[in-house]
Amino acid sequence: MQAGDGETLSSKKERRGLKIILDAMLGHLLSWFRILGYDTTYWPSGENDDSLIKEASSSNRVIITRDNLLFQKASRQGMRCVYLPTYDTVEALAYLVKALGIEVRFDEDETRCPECNEKLTKISVNPKRWRCGGCGKEYWIGGHWRNISRILEEVRRRVEQA
Repeated sequence: MQAGDGETLSSKKERRGLKIILDAMLGHLLSWFRILGYDTTYWPSGENDDSLIKEASSSNRVIITRDNLLFQKASRQGMRCVYLPTYDTVEALAYLVKALGIEVRFDEDETRCPECNEKLTKISVNPKRWRCGGCGKEYWIGGHWRNISRILEEVRRRVEQA
């Protein structure tokens, strides 16, 4: 699946229900997808392509890869797969907005743990805090949030300009 081929997810529910598997070359995007509320797994290096394709098929996940051979193999097997032409975080997320119709807006009710992928539970409204039921970590909107917001705004700006 290449950007602009028209096969995007139309409803918010469909988009948030999207499950993703990232190949070993795209680990830097893992936290971004989880923070944005997408159920996302990571396939470590050293594992073979056939196993990744089998896992993606059995768990109904879209494969996102920088590996052209994996992209071709998965596509030939009828898998939903996106070849990502860049490592840059902003460019990659903007590309995937077009290719998959993902939303790059933080939804405090859908966000997931960047570490273990479990949905976070809101434990405080003021200040906003969440806890992961899987690993127990707590998250809040702190000073790092300015950088996250800046990057997401830049992604949205690039999408609008394209």
